[in-house]
Amino acid sequence: MARKTFFSFHYHADVQRSFVVKNSQVVKDRADAGFFDGSAFERAKNENPEALKRFLRSEMEGSSVVCVLVGAETAARRWVRFELLQALWDGRGLVGVRIHTIGDWDKQPSKAGVSPFDLLGVYIKGNQMKLIERPSVSDGWSYTVDFGEKILPKWPYQRTLPSEGNHSLSEFFKLHNWSADAHSGIGGWLEAAAVQAGR
Repeated sequence: MARKTFFSFHYHADVQRSFVVKNSQVVKDRADAGFFDGSAFERAKNENPEALKRFLRSEMEGSSVVCVLVGAETAARRWVRFELLQALWDGRGLVGVRIHTIGDWDKQPSKAGVSPFDLLGVYIKGNQMKLIERPSVSDGWSYTVDFGEKILPKWPYQRTLPSEGNHSLSEFFKLHNWSADAHSGIGGWLEAAAVQAGR
């Protein structure tokens, strides 16, 4: 089954690497999103944060899966974090792919960055879940900048809620490595993420 996939990535640093993933044989026949015109993103960002959130939510509309393409600086980008947290809020499938081994415009690879799944998470108390984040793996958790203390409306990824306390997203979602044979694997990664979310 074709899945509409929203690709979340650090635009300025990794757009060339991201196009390699988008244009892979398996993905190119699928509907995709997240490859909007960079100037449209900049216009929305320059208005105010709420305008940019509306823009990103509209771009994510209809997607079954959000796939974060992880480069050297991806985990620190506020709007990548927002897209991943919005995916949770909407109950979409979520998966990551490390892309630092792919060459940029000058055919140069980058370095592996921190996984955003290690810096984003959920806090569970009773039957309620809230979104949390941290600047680095050595820092403590806090409620997120963009969702605050709002209660997560659903958790379709498991039959039962995780145990009480803080949990990083890396406990629940896979982060794959892009390699020479990833073209044949990414379709399965996206499908598994969609199935995990019940989509």
